[in-house]
Amino acid sequence: MKTSLAILILSAVVVAVIADGEYAPPPLEKKYDGYFQYANVPAKDEYEFGHNRGNPHHNRNQYEQSKDHRFRTKVKWSDSYGGNGEHHWEYNHANPAYKSNDYAAPAYAAPAYPAPAQDYAAPGYSAPYPTYEEAPAAKV
Repeated sequence: MKTSLAILILSAVVVAVIADGEYAPPPLEKKYDGYFQYANVPAKDEYEFGHNRGNPHHNRNQYEQSKDHRFRTKVKWSDSYGGNGEHHWEYNHANPAYKSNDYAAPAYAAPAYPAPAQDYAAPGYSAPYPTYEEAPAAKV
């Protein structure tokens, strides 16, 4: 009973404050600046997500999708200094009966330049060992 009464009084105070106009929630202004992120999972074993993040001086865009044993992704980036790039990956599962050829590792010739002379020596390290000092004699 006391709890119900307290909730009723609190509700009345909140309604009175809002009705007087003293409380106004901050305005919700969404300014789309071109940057976003999202994810979508429409079914089992299927998803996609993407984002566009950054600022006018450096940004990155990625899109990834997996559906029906197929995976693909795309990544793009750019900056205000003219740097940019783009990567695409796509992977489809191969035929299970496919057998890859076993190739021998390539044999490389020894380098044509001599190894650098070592005219320095790394310092030697050893495990630290404790040192003990006698406590000073007590003054009487």
